[in-house]
Amino acid sequence: MRVLAFLPAYGGLPSTGAHVTTREYLRGLVEAGHQVDVVTTTATAPAAVRTEDGVRVWPFGYWWRAAEAVRPELVVSHHGDRRAPGIVTQVRGVPHLLLVHGMSVNRQLGRPRLAWFPSQACRDHYSGYRGPAVVLPPPIDPGRYRTTPGRLVTLNGSSVTKGADVLAAVAAELPDTRFLVVRGTGRPVPLDLPNVELVDRMDPRELYARTRLLLMPSARESYGRAGVEAMLSGIPVIAAPLPGIREALGDAATYVPRDEPHRWAAQIRRLADPDAYAAAAAAARAHTAGLDHADRLRAFTAVCEDIKKDRPAPARAPRKPARADVVAWVHYSVPYRRAGSETMLQTMMRALHEAGMNVLVVASQMPEAPPQWEVDGVPHRKADPTAAPALLRSLRPKVMVSHHGFAERALILGRRLRARSVLLLHSDFDTNARALRLLPDLCVYNTAWVVASLAPRYPEVGRVPRLVVHPPVIADEHRAPVTGEHVTLVNLNRDKGVDTWHAVAEALPTVPFLGVTGSHGPQILAPHPPNAQIIGQTSDMRGDVWARTRILLAPSIYESYGMAAVEALASGIPVIAHPTPGLQEALGDGALFLDRWDPPAWVEAVSELHAGGDSYRKASMAARARSAFLADQAREELKLWVDAITDLVGRSRRLPDQA
Repeated sequence: MRVLAFLPAYGGLPSTGAHVTTREYLRGLVEAGHQVDVVTTTATAPAAVRTEDGVRVWPFGYWWRAAEAVRPELVVSHHGDRRAPGIVTQVRGVPHLLLVHGMSVNRQLGRPRLAWFPSQACRDHYSGYRGPAVVLPPPIDPGRYRTTPGRLVTLNGSSVTKGADVLAAVAAELPDTRFLVVRGTGRPVPLDLPNVELVDRMDPRELYARTRLLLMPSARESYGRAGVEAMLSGIPVIAAPLPGIREALGDAATYVPRDEPHRWAAQIRRLADPDAYAAAAAAARAHTAGLDHADRLRAFTAVCEDIKKDRPAPARAPRKPARADVVAWVHYSVPYRRAGSETMLQTMMRALHEAGMNVLVVASQMPEAPPQWEVDGVPHRKADPTAAPALLRSLRPKVMVSHHGFAERALILGRRLRARSVLLLHSDFDTNARALRLLPDLCVYNTAWVVASLAPRYPEVGRVPRLVVHPPVIADEHRAPVTGEHVTLVNLNRDKGVDTWHAVAEALPTVPFLGVTGSHGPQILAPHPPNAQIIGQTSDMRGDVWARTRILLAPSIYESYGMAAVEALASGIPVIAHPTPGLQEALGDGALFLDRWDPPAWVEAVSELHAGGDSYRKASMAARARSAFLADQAREELKLWVDAITDLVGRSRRLPDQA
């Protein structure tokens, strides 16, 4: 693969973490056998073509010559580089990978083939971006940083953004403590104090060899690379509780709000105690013990290779789409959105596909998705709401399935196409009313309690054939081989119980807590107690969440079912839940139910379960038994679903030659 990168600089002593990370990635591509060329976009770059570390580096004035010579198959650039966007648009027909290293005030990322982010916190900052994205932590080679710590308290950066204003206040309060500040980019803060040494950037191993503690009182950080570098040598880190830093450092750092310099000084005094320092140093080493630099390079290389593979083929005459047996017209779909209704629909469509039906999912509110993709054999296509009807007419479906906001449109269009219609209902909300009144051929409810709640209000519930299919969770696909120590909440939304989770975490400061962001509702990402770590939404719940979880909390004010809780049961993870009708129907006697408005009761329950012993063993056995029951139930209900759709396909009112 031939790669052409447009970067502000390359080579020498990098001035920022973004440059270090990019250079590591490009070297990884070279080591993997790919050709990499770089065009530097700053006027101060050397004026001759040179080669460094196997990378050919071109000055900015040669950019067109470089593009002609390289004939790139992938173009790479940094967000925030003022010159790069104008050049990238002129290298036509080549996939573009945009590296988004920081949390810029400019949140417009354009339309790259893929955007890379170092953390979920950084990805969340660009909430308006709906294009394809990958979150991959920076590669950090332990061999470049590990050393014997020194005696100074260090800040890597001399600007307000990096917290130099906080350091100035702390240094004034601790005149007998020696501080080291590395000059960086941005407007510097005056640091003319006798106990502060200001130095230029140096080899990182040399820097950490002079460092006893690292301070990170940053106002903004997309990841927190310097903290990871320091921890490799067992250097404790005191940091501002920013989401990006928390992702990088987890519970191995000490977190202090940046606007409380007295507390920073107090923590520095605390870590002057040898025992406190030894414990913090051990936590730092443990946190970075499993750091796999090579694996992260391989992951980035694989991303680049996949982009190149996905390069569109030359345009061909449009082919008439094949007729589909069953088409689902919806707003979102997997893998880009993984809330309960999306994963339920995917499992149900997969069951139809495995039964031999020609199925398709059409998603109309997925700008981040490619034109078409496939998940577990189920094909997906993207079509905005104005284009979707024409696509659906061309597919001539025998059965149309829908839910949520697209249900009414899908039912009306299905009737015009003389296709059978299926409505999925995931709640007892009154928003279901208009679709229900269109009298679909089949209503599929996700729980029996939803049927019971809707029936008194809507006579249509009794008039339309119905089926109850509890959201199917395939236990083997979610079961973690081992579980962890964290008390976990999935979806940091207030309705999902983030305040209850937060209160329990505050009351149990020695117990580790894990928060996983959700795809629906405002996420409360900060502030949280120091023992609470936040990670982004993940498609690998088994590896990223259940393998780290000891107890799951589900203090939701409303759940029509509770798929995350059912997934946790598969690993024998005890669940403590608020007694919503949906959670009670889902979890049965496999969970402990407590009122979400009674945090002390949750604290007591978590404390007892986390301690282990007989209470935990019994709760874990109950979780596994409930999971086994639900697995049998899912198999039976999916069979009923396939049989019902097979019957609708057979009774389709459409004639084969009708358009």
